Amino acid sequence: MLCATLSAGAQQVRLGEMTRVKTDGPAYHPSFTNDGMSILTSSEDYIGLKETNLATGETRVLSTERRAGLKTFRQDASKGKTVNGVDLKINIVDGSTVTTLTPNGDNERYLWPALSPDATKVAYTVSGKGSYVYDISTGAVSFIGKYRAPQWIDNDYVVVMNDRDDGYQITGSTVLVCAASGSFAQEVTASDMIAMFPSAMPGKIAFHTLEGEIYILDITITK
Repeated sequence: MLCATLSAGAQQVRLGEMTRVKTDGPAYHPSFTNDGMSILTSSEDYIGLKETNLATGETRVLSTERRAGLKTFRQDASKGKTVNGVDLKINIVDGSTVTTLTPNGDNERYLWPALSPDATKVAYTVSGKGSYVYDISTGAVSFIGKYRAPQWIDNDYVVVMNDRDDGYQITGSTVLVCAASGSFAQEVTASDMIAMFPSAMPGKIAFHTLEGEIYILDITITK
């Protein structure tokens, strides 16, 4: 169990219990279902999709198709809108209407777009530059940091990974909680654990390790 209080200014992330999720083998790219009762996982290269009930530990196979694991990234948002990264752009889908966004310029490569729960903001990574949040109504762009794969905790905070490599393999990766405004960032996993591709819901963060272990970390954010 990892317990600590990490802070910057008036904002504070209090860490609670960290537990390993029992899976039927190596699992990667965890994401909470919308009701928070289960975790979706896939293979390291996104083949197949499984759902593990957090209360019973029961796992069922949802798909064995290639790229099925891309669905582990939460795309459901309120007001019927979804987001995708087709053609390395940010595409907001609202019914039959698709709006393509390129907040940092048309020539950038946009990765891991994620729509906030209230559908007013998009978090995303620009290849080689870091992660940002775009306010759809105002057009404002906030730089979160040179991190990757942002996912929303709530409408004000995202979780990201700070992964490092030596040109051949991953040498380290920590998970951070960041304010969508870019005003706050704090590591919430230890440097001796390689924690990657986090997802979140209010009060909980899930991530995988290089060995395919899935962990859930309880958090409380004081704003």
